[in-house]
Amino acid sequence: DYVGPFVYEKLANIQSNSVGGGMEAATAILYGDKSVTGKRETRWRNIIIHEVAHQWFGNAVTEYDWDDVWLSEGFATYFTLLFREHAYGREDFVSGLISSRDRVWKFYEKNKNYQIVHDNLSDMSQVTTSNTYQKGAWILHMLRNLVGKETFQKGIRNYYLRYLNSHASTEDFKHEMEKVSGVDLDNFFEQWLYNGGHIVLDGMWEYDSKRKEITINLEQVQNSGHLFSFPIEFGIYNEGEVLPSVMQRNVSQKKSSYSIPAKLKPNRLVIDPRTVLLATWTLKEKIK
Repeated sequence: DYVGPFVYEKLANIQSNSVGGGMEAATAILYGDKSVTGKRETRWRNIIIHEVAHQWFGNAVTEYDWDDVWLSEGFATYFTLLFREHAYGREDFVSGLISSRDRVWKFYEKNKNYQIVHDNLSDMSQVTTSNTYQKGAWILHMLRNLVGKETFQKGIRNYYLRYLNSHASTEDFKHEMEKVSGVDLDNFFEQWLYNGGHIVLDGMWEYDSKRKEITINLEQVQNSGHLFSFPIEFGIYNEGEVLPSVMQRNVSQKKSSYSIPAKLKPNRLVIDPRTVLLATWTLKEKIK
């Protein structure tokens, strides 16, 4: 319903001693010999969803080159999360996003400049990494937030139908998304897919009771060699409110400062309240 037709005549799910986790062969998915235990483990549930998603992305539409393998693994990982949201709720979806973000961060600590779109890797053992899966999924999540949910789905459907039973590149995918959104995605794809690195923010906020405003100062402190340009959201929690007021601003410089009108000092201020930014940060209140 979301992407497009299942193109094969059948789908067999097979327990096998030939794989450890899952292997997404078209029409016949293989799972490790310890997969069927009767315990209905969440891990195996998610593996099954992931391998089924590969029937659309990786099989029906295949990446043109190993350098573009995120079009398979990143897509299957993100569509696993989308199905989890559909079947098990928003909380499960966000939990998966946060877990994926943590894995991206851990990988980044030892691989500062790893690129999602490779350049003819000589070591085939490094073709896929946790970043191919989890960061690839997060890139789709941020793209969905950037262009809007309905536009994202339309772009996905157009991409799938155009390259059905064929192969596609990252540039092909970008082209389809630009057509449907009318947004120039050169910078988005360049910084997230063709460059390595990770956003690290150091922030400070304070409330001015006389001017009735919140001032937020942010600095990009990552050591990946380049600055990122991205939208950022602040969640402002006021007394007696369960949900925050969400303010969006844009970051493009090493240091940025923002002023937000506020009649009262907020109880709490957070970055990324909706879980839509792949970054790590600290945000402290300035104590006078």
